[in-house]
Amino acid sequence: MAGTSTVSRAVLAAGAAGSLLLMFSAGRNQPSVILMGLFTLWVASPFVALALAESCAHRWLAISPRLLHGVMLLVGLGSLAVYGANAVRPFSPRAAAVFLMAPAATWVLGALVLAIGRRRTP
Repeated sequence: MAGTSTVSRAVLAAGAAGSLLLMFSAGRNQPSVILMGLFTLWVASPFVALALAESCAHRWLAISPRLLHGVMLLVGLGSLAVYGANAVRPFSPRAAAVFLMAPAATWVLGALVLAIGRRRTP
């Protein structure tokens, strides 16, 4: 179990760093520092939430650590895949679209997993 935890943390950290680097690359021509700051907070928020959830998971009786580590792996790798694909071939002519939608989808995924995890645990 310790190996899974270490790998999931590393993948989550790499996903966060890579996602932010790809976001900064996409927004390199954006003159608004405030807007870039808001995007930074939004893109980083799922990673921060998962890291906090993982650090508090030992207190949770309602969610399996395996489930949480699986979500961490999925979010870390999935974010890099989505943002990387967008960097190679943009999904939308508006560069910001993917950086708005992917974190929102991650939050929805996290809420669903939490709901499922709470429901399945006695």
